Amino acid sequence: MSLRSTLPGDPTIETPPEFGGDALAWAAWLYYGEALTQNEVASALGVSRASVANYLAEARRRGLVTINLASDLLSSVRQGRALMERFGLVGACVTPPEAADGDPEAQALGLRRRIGLAAAQMLSPWLVDDRTIGVAWGRTMLEVAQALPSMSLSKTTIVQVSGSSLGDDASSPEACTALFAGRLGARCQNFHAPAVVTNRAICDALLAEPGLRRHFERLRSADLAVFGVGELGPNTVWSDTDFLPTSVVESYLAAGSEAVLIGRFLDATGQELDGPLSGRQIGMSLQELLTIPVRVFAAGGPAKIKALQAVLAGRYATHLVTDADTAGRLLGETA
Repeated sequence: MSLRSTLPGDPTIETPPEFGGDALAWAAWLYYGEALTQNEVASALGVSRASVANYLAEARRRGLVTINLASDLLSSVRQGRALMERFGLVGACVTPPEAADGDPEAQALGLRRRIGLAAAQMLSPWLVDDRTIGVAWGRTMLEVAQALPSMSLSKTTIVQVSGSSLGDDASSPEACTALFAGRLGARCQNFHAPAVVTNRAICDALLAEPGLRRHFERLRSADLAVFGVGELGPNTVWSDTDFLPTSVVESYLAAGSEAVLIGRFLDATGQELDGPLSGRQIGMSLQELLTIPVRVFAAGGPAKIKALQAVLAGRYATHLVTDADTAGRLLGETA
């Protein structure tokens, strides 16, 4: 599942996803990072040796191989490839570290914005017309949406993966879906049902409605899904706090839950846990998520390490976007 990048005057090049569709970065990595000869790089890219020389010259002009940037690039790609091998991913993008500014809230926001920008770049090769994209919610998803380029994909549909909420307006399921669609000039399909209802009978009745059946049919045919993860604890971010009181959190914590993924609770192995909300949730199931061909998972930060591990253990992601510190923790390089 490669990305494609076309450079002026040369054929289309199959580019590994960790390079964000940038063939120049791939050429620079092969030559400077893996110490291949220009002939070997040319063979890998399927171009002439003269083209490789031009690519490397352009990479230098763009600053990809200056001492500081090259160090970040090489480190990020090394970590990305190690994550792919460790967790069976198709692609992984690792954002370079940045100096902390001392303000925890500003630091967390900066991290989400860096991950959002990187995720938007990773998504770019798939942002073509006539696609169906399932979108989750949360603060990281909000940053991904805001980082997307302004496009006009009138035949593409952005589909909300979980029911609506009364939570934070900016990062609620319906708001994130609408912002994705607005940035891409795509059609928006929102849910017309709450994320959680009071009992199973109501849930079953709503899911039997023709409108919701059509919504789920569209979700099951999605080409791509984009999602983050919530850590489970006292500060869990939930779409509607009326349905996640302390007693519910404590129940899932007691059962061994480590993560909240599209409204479903996971244990450390990535398996969904039964609990107080089981049978009351209206949204894509984890089994349905696994059928989507491309599943881009964007998350990072020390508070989410266990949650990230649970999602990766369950193989819910095909592509990961995270930061260098989180990557190091996932790989056991840092404590």
